[in-house]
Amino acid sequence: MDTTMRIHVSSDDTHAEDLAELVAALHSELLQLDVEEVRPLRTGPPPAGARSDWGIDLGGLAVVADASVEMLSRIVGSLRAWCERAEPRPAVRLEIDGDAIEISEASAEQAEQSLQLFLHRHGTVGQHR
Repeated sequence: MDTTMRIHVSSDDTHAEDLAELVAALHSELLQLDVEEVRPLRTGPPPAGARSDWGIDLGGLAVVADASVEMLSRIVGSLRAWCERAEPRPAVRLEIDGDAIEISEASAEQAEQSLQLFLHRHGTVGQHR
């Protein structure tokens, strides 16, 4: 069974163009995983006659993938590696089914512990949700 993970990246020290570049790099990395789809997040439906890029959240991605703990762990692992390389280091918010976790200034140990709890709440281990 597939699930959609919403990822929102933000940084107080980054201009919109730079944030868009950071998120584009993350988008490319996530596509290297065995996911169904990675697409920009929209802020809402466009009004009639609006351009097709209206309402795109520059800092947001939706990742559609298998809901297994293993797959969600690979996505989060890729996200964490990307965060460690990004300058300046962004804050990241993950959301699945309305449940969200934000990692910004947590220590590596705190982030790992929180992410593992989050993943196990949402991932399946060999069975369908």
